[in-house]
Amino acid sequence: MAVDPPVPLVQPPPSIEDGDGATLHEYIGTLLASRGLILSIAVSALVTGLLYAKVATPIYRSDALIQVEEKKKGIAGLEDMVGLLPTESAADTEIEILRSRSLVSEVVKKLALDVVAVPRGFPIVGAAIARAHHGPDVAAAPLGFSRFAWGGERIAVDRLEVPREMENQTLILVTGEAGRYALRGPEGERLLEGEVGKPARSYIGPVAIFVPELRARPGTHFTLLKRPEQEVVEELQKDVVISEKGRKTGIIRVELSGANAAKVVETLDALAGAYVRQNVDRRSEEAEKTLKFISAQLPELRARLDKAEEGLNAYRSKHGTIDLPLENKAAIERAVAIEKVSSELQLQRAELAQKFTDNHPFLAAVKKKLAEVETERAAMNARIKNLPESELNSVRLLRDVKVSNELYVLLLNKAQELQVVKSGTIGNVRVLDRALLPVRPDHPRLGRTLALSLLLGVVLGVMAAFARRALNRGVKDPDVLEAATGLSVYATVPHSDLQAQLSRTEGKRRTNAGNGILAKCHSDDLAIESLRSLRTSLQFALMDAPNRVIVLSGPSPGVGKTFVSGNLAQVLADSGKRVLLLEADLRNGSLHHMFGFQRQPGLSDVLAGGIRLEDALHRISDNLDLLTAGLIPPNPSELLMSSRFGELIHRVGNNYDLIIIDTPPILAVTDAAIIARLAGVTLLVVRAGRHPTGEIGQALKRFIQSGVHPTGFVFNDITRLAGEYGYGYQYDYRKKVS
Repeated sequence: MAVDPPVPLVQPPPSIEDGDGATLHEYIGTLLASRGLILSIAVSALVTGLLYAKVATPIYRSDALIQVEEKKKGIAGLEDMVGLLPTESAADTEIEILRSRSLVSEVVKKLALDVVAVPRGFPIVGAAIARAHHGPDVAAAPLGFSRFAWGGERIAVDRLEVPREMENQTLILVTGEAGRYALRGPEGERLLEGEVGKPARSYIGPVAIFVPELRARPGTHFTLLKRPEQEVVEELQKDVVISEKGRKTGIIRVELSGANAAKVVETLDALAGAYVRQNVDRRSEEAEKTLKFISAQLPELRARLDKAEEGLNAYRSKHGTIDLPLENKAAIERAVAIEKVSSELQLQRAELAQKFTDNHPFLAAVKKKLAEVETERAAMNARIKNLPESELNSVRLLRDVKVSNELYVLLLNKAQELQVVKSGTIGNVRVLDRALLPVRPDHPRLGRTLALSLLLGVVLGVMAAFARRALNRGVKDPDVLEAATGLSVYATVPHSDLQAQLSRTEGKRRTNAGNGILAKCHSDDLAIESLRSLRTSLQFALMDAPNRVIVLSGPSPGVGKTFVSGNLAQVLADSGKRVLLLEADLRNGSLHHMFGFQRQPGLSDVLAGGIRLEDALHRISDNLDLLTAGLIPPNPSELLMSSRFGELIHRVGNNYDLIIIDTPPILAVTDAAIIARLAGVTLLVVRAGRHPTGEIGQALKRFIQSGVHPTGFVFNDITRLAGEYGYGYQYDYRKKVS
């Protein structure tokens, strides 16, 4: 048999890229082609979101509203100056007070927030199972898991004292009978035993606990943790969200989130209550300081009044009563008024000095008024000095009595007023809305979680689709394959969903020969139509061929060469040609499965001389015979290189119009190159998007090094939804059923 002379080595040129870039049509095609991947990732994300919503610890959120009123100035004469000074919202200061360490620390101590006590649930899903229990009684424990909490358990720990080295270490409280319990240390050592409602203390160390409430089955474990108070205070300062509702409204919103809804509400109410109480105490403290100052001045003023009255009475006893002119009486009244104003201003200065520095505008204003009063007092004293001596002494004594009396009465009234203020002080803040117990958790919410999971899944699926496309460097376009190799693509075979169904059911039901052949079961499938076009192309290719032998191979396994071989043989047989289909993949052939036959007897048995050719042939139809691979030999390559194989091909060539040989992948073994030396036409089956140009080039190189020049390619398994090809696959040639 003549053999073609070797041809020059074909080196694949660099990959040819589309100069126009990707189009919207290609993007849509990529998404449609990867719809299975996108759907699987989206469903996985949805299931993950559902599991998360069911297993994750629910977080509850509640809030409270507090109103802050502007403070009214209690110092007469200074209200008109407030509008001249820059003002800011009173809420700004109160927000910082609400977040202060002293206030938060008070709440932590009152509610024992530094003590964590929770039932010990089964790992991962135990908490979700316990939350699903809504009965009035404690849930029963599965056999062997009685130490875990399964729903309905409750515990309250008002006090837990441990050494500093045991802080942030897990303690275990084990319930017993009749309200008894035992507390174990981090290493499992027994620390103490106690009873619900009674304080308990360890005899071997500084450990004490008070449990006012405990509801659980005997043997149930509870996890206890004593945290450092400073750490809890700082954490609560970060967790609580305090903001002014609106701008300069004086309405403060205090929000808090947590896993225990009741504890969240209790913490907010305690924080608001402590804040209001502190505000009242602060204002009451201001009144108490002023009252203390006035009380210290009253005895001195009383002594001055008594002394002035004694002096006036002694003067009148000695000199008698002197009638003063109206002008002098008016001067006395004016002097008394000046002294009264001066005393009031001095009182205001003393009160302001407790709040502000000497440079504060309020103090400066009071000092300015005092200077004006002193100037007027000096003028009045100079006027009184000009009176006759007899009237001068009487005016002075009478003035001292009236001034002392007015000041004493003024401070006495002020003291009584401050006593009333101190007893009934009302702060400038009040709680508008107390915290309410949340009806449902703020996070996670089932609907929102599922929606976000689905959206995330779709996004990840789309990203995975384009990432797979970017990472897949396989040839997807027959034009690129032809340009890179210089060989023709004889047929482009689209993907067949019907063939995928046949592959899934292959081997499960195989009663008649040919059940797995698509060309026989669904001859109107588009993939079979493409093989019919290959049949036409082969007629021209065989005109110059030395024989009627057609070899089909591929670069690597899984490209569909067996599918092409079997269905091409059926298509050729249906056209009236006598065809022999030969399974020459002696190592891992699967062609016999498609036709429903056993592997042996077959080709290897015939070549080994153990059986005659006529006994190994399987009649598929009147025009189609099959020779299976036979028993797997220890030396497949040597068996195919023997003269018996060449004689067999020459012999059957006289009995059949066409011989189609299914061979192993060329990059895996050399069997395909050995067989192709005896063939008239050699076709390389490649799968769309599966092979880089370098891999195809290596396959061609293997053939050429063996003296075989492949005729062309069969481009298999093109996905018509990929949006990258326009070969008219949208037309459906299948027969219409009436």
